Amino acid sequence: MDSTFNWKPEQTLLEKAINLASKRGQSPESIVSEAVRLYLETQLLEPVDNGLSDPLIGLFAGTPNLAINSEDILQQEITEKSGWTWK
Repeated sequence: MDSTFNWKPEQTLLEKAINLASKRGQSPESIVSEAVRLYLETQLLEPVDNGLSDPLIGLFAGTPNLAINSEDILQQEITEKSGWTWK
């Protein structure tokens, strides 16, 4: 593995890092180091187990088979005044 690192950031990113560093009273290098550290921490997290239940499932009232029976449910809800009308 080559230990050299040749990074030439986009000018806009460099300017944003310099501006943020100036506002915080830090060096641009410390801002970039912090950003890279935070990025790596999020990328190295263990993958989410899709087998776990989604906490939002069941949060809203409705039938659990809405996707399967959507057409039937809509048909049951139709009244004479449902939909668009001509005036």
